[in-house]
Amino acid sequence: QSNKPLMEKRRRARINECLVELKSLVLQALKKDSTQYSKLEKADILEMTVKHLKLLQRQQMAVAMTTDPFVVSKYRAGFNECAAEVARYLDSVQGGSQEVKGRVLNHLSNCINPQGGQLHPSHVQ
Repeated sequence: QSNKPLMEKRRRARINECLVELKSLVLQALKKDSTQYSKLEKADILEMTVKHLKLLQRQQMAVAMTTDPFVVSKYRAGFNECAAEVARYLDSVQGGSQEVKGRVLNHLSNCINPQGGQLHPSHVQ
């Protein structure tokens, strides 16, 4: 039982060391001046890290979508499945406007079949 406070202290020290390293890595990746961010809260460091990782994920997906036909077909299949689910939902809504339904479905169609022919997943998660 006397080891618990020491173990907790070590655990917190490890967490804090990792947060300092994360802060440094994220600020470097975002090309931010670390002297401007000397006092960041832990939550801020974690938020910046999550945002940066999501950006990297979107960039990787964008590259894959321009180079790998399998990725494009999987993306289209998933998108079409989601669009079909949206259409089913709009059909089930009582008193739903046909105009709104048409506009939503038209928008989804334009997203998956853009005029320029390029798919750009702007919100890949």
